Amino acid sequence: MNAQSGPAQDMVEILIVEDSLTQQEKLKHLLMRHHYRVMTANNGKQALALLSLHKPALIISDVVMPEMNGYAFCKQFKSEKSNQSTPVIILTSLSNSEDVLEGLGCGADYFFTKPYNDDYLISGIQQILANKDLSGTKRACVELEVTFAGKKRFITADPQQIISLLLSTYEAAVTRNTELLQTQEALNKLTADLKKTARIKSEFLANMSHELRTPLSSIIGFSEVLFDETFGPINEKQKKYVNNVLTSGKHLLLLINQMLDMAKVEAGKMKLELSSLPMKSLLNDISLLIADMISKKKLQMLLEIPEDLPNIEADELRVKEILLNLLSNAIKFTPDGGKIGMRAKKVDSGIEIEVWDTGVGIASENMEKIFEGFFRVDTPYSRVTEGTGLGLPLSKKLVELHGGVFSVESKGLNSGTSVRFTLPFVSRKGA
Repeated sequence: MNAQSGPAQDMVEILIVEDSLTQQEKLKHLLMRHHYRVMTANNGKQALALLSLHKPALIISDVVMPEMNGYAFCKQFKSEKSNQSTPVIILTSLSNSEDVLEGLGCGADYFFTKPYNDDYLISGIQQILANKDLSGTKRACVELEVTFAGKKRFITADPQQIISLLLSTYEAAVTRNTELLQTQEALNKLTADLKKTARIKSEFLANMSHELRTPLSSIIGFSEVLFDETFGPINEKQKKYVNNVLTSGKHLLLLINQMLDMAKVEAGKMKLELSSLPMKSLLNDISLLIADMISKKKLQMLLEIPEDLPNIEADELRVKEILLNLLSNAIKFTPDGGKIGMRAKKVDSGIEIEVWDTGVGIASENMEKIFEGFFRVDTPYSRVTEGTGLGLPLSKKLVELHGGVFSVESKGLNSGTSVRFTLPFVSRKGA
């Protein structure tokens, strides 16, 4: 609690009641620049003690303060008849109806919203002080019945109070509305930018995948001709090298196809070619396709496919792609000598298929990340395997494109993984 003076030629005193030293200093320097003497208090109790010795021309009070808030201070100060001619400005955010009622009921003369404009506040203070002498007689008060938050209350206030509070409330509402409009405009721009970025990314992946696939098909085709010795024999070393080129080319083509399919799905351009699929024979055929991969790693594969598994209507190429992606992952992330399996059953909406393994599993913190494109779980075992990380998210999108549901379960690292998905009896026709 202290008193500080500005230039001697202007001895108008103003009391600042504010618990924040930062806000107190800011307001004090603003007033002193305009040649006012300034007194400060940190709360309502300090202000009342100071006012017993000094009588400022005007008081500016914050609302939220320790020991005694601004409303209680103003009400007690104004209860003394000799103080009623001293203007009190309340600085408030007027955030709810209770603030409005407290502001009207405490006897404050004027209200300014926080954060305030410096020029607007100084202009208001100058006008209040200029009009102070005109209100030598007590202004007539009016009794109002107001309803806030469903509660009716009677308050007594003079018209100037009501006008001041209404103007401050209107100013706060305009400010908040302007901020909301600016925020909405920024969000709209950000949304448009994100959509544009996603579209450009999908178009780039689709175009690049197409451009890469054409020459790669030639590499694979000529490698097959050389490996089959269609135009003449080659020695064992040459055949080994040609086989490496052929194997690498096929792997690269698989990755490019995954990228192209992901781009199509994300761009909404994936079309499903529906036909009747005999799921029992399709699942058995898929298990034969991966037999060599299983044999090389000495894995044990368990199949649970019922004889009466019904047919469904779906895109055969995409269903095979889903199954090969999931089974390839199971083989890739299961150490030699482990087990993988596939089981299927009829459910109310269609059929449910589960691909499981006893492999490296997935840590709980990575469960959400595995559906992000190009994400690969970082484990010592996964670092020696190949892939883009697109197999799982692409399979999920293809299942959902059919109208099915896709989920992944794992009890943690080295605890295996189970991927379960459903396909309806009759799928949607895609995008």
